[in-house]
Amino acid sequence: MKKQKNTLGVVGLGYVGLPLAVEAAAKGYTVIGVDINTELLKTIDARRSPYANDARFAAAIKATPKDQFTTTTDYAALEEADTVVICVPTPTEHNVPDLGLVELAAANVAQHLQKGQLIVLESTVNPGVTRDAVLPILERTSGFAVGKDFFLAHCPERIDPGNPKYYVGNLNRVVGGITPACTKKALAFYTALIDAQIIPLGSTEEAEFVKSWENTQRNVMIAMANSAAIICDGVGMDIERVQKGLQSKVDQFGLSLAQPGIGPGGHCIPEDIHYIIKRARESGIDTRFLDDASELNDRMPKYAVLRLSRLAKEHGEELRNIRVALLGLAYKPDISDTRKSAAIEAGYMLRRYAGSLVAYDPYIDDPTLVPFTISSSLDKALETADAVFVATAHSQFARRLTPAFLKKHGIRYVLDGRNVLNKSAIERAGIAYRGIGR
Repeated sequence: MKKQKNTLGVVGLGYVGLPLAVEAAAKGYTVIGVDINTELLKTIDARRSPYANDARFAAAIKATPKDQFTTTTDYAALEEADTVVICVPTPTEHNVPDLGLVELAAANVAQHLQKGQLIVLESTVNPGVTRDAVLPILERTSGFAVGKDFFLAHCPERIDPGNPKYYVGNLNRVVGGITPACTKKALAFYTALIDAQIIPLGSTEEAEFVKSWENTQRNVMIAMANSAAIICDGVGMDIERVQKGLQSKVDQFGLSLAQPGIGPGGHCIPEDIHYIIKRARESGIDTRFLDDASELNDRMPKYAVLRLSRLAKEHGEELRNIRVALLGLAYKPDISDTRKSAAIEAGYMLRRYAGSLVAYDPYIDDPTLVPFTISSSLDKALETADAVFVATAHSQFARRLTPAFLKKHGIRYVLDGRNVLNKSAIERAGIAYRGIGR
């Protein structure tokens, strides 16, 4: 089959692959998207966005010409591509990275590998996977030699769902190839595609490490903020005032400051630390610090539920008799993404220990998402509640959960798991309040 010039194949049309495909089509590439989810392909072919509340992407996919971006379940279509980018998920199971989907995608790509093609792995993996797992599959199946017959590189995905400023088309990226020629090919591809800085590194391992480590750093910073909040709770300080003090140095020296809460979520921050831990342990490197940080963040939903339980006890009540409204299911503000959401983890615990539980999220209406009731509105969620548990920092909650609104619905307890509400105003209204560190 004769390849078309500037044709891109994208394997996996999820949160990473689909925005990449749409961006490439907008830049003039002919794009072939491969995915096994036929319902998703129907949505894409109808030029509808599968992501709620992302107006920029909805407009972008709607404007994509039908002949510029086609989808299929057949990997044979990739024979037409100059470049194939693999963007399949890499979940962790019991904190162990699962590379099954990467290896399956590589095996399918290998069956249709063409001479001269550039293959890029964008999936987040632990250092060594591109060379030690993907490369052998491609060479063994195709009989081709990397750096000569085809080219292989790693360019870790960077995407921030719901961010109105930064998206796949303007985020800085790093690339690393198996050989210098592979790096050069990947650098040229991404430089043409993305309006941002593309940084060449010395190997695929370095590129893999950058992605895992940037999210590991964020995980550790969140753990530090949560640790400070727990200390503040224990000794009677207010983390909000402490954070203001810390911010005074941040403003002058350009440091970064994380906020405490019920824990990080999403596919990246909670999981990527385990890619680093796995690789380090294989080399006999002590990972206790990273282990402790990850475990502390994992415990935060339980810590917040215990905070609510203790608050009720201070007022002569038991959590098992308290009706709770869980506000928020998404892992971050103002989006519908619930992957690895600490809010849902808190919900499971409240379902077990509270008198009753109803949830509300303004961006989610799927009643099958969780094994407890999802209300259709904030007012309905609070109708019979004694307590609210703010689990996601949706802007709607910060705006609407005023003392007057809470009093109107008879709310007696507030557990602010994201520290977004006005503590002093709520307490002045006679409502018992606890945050994380305040």
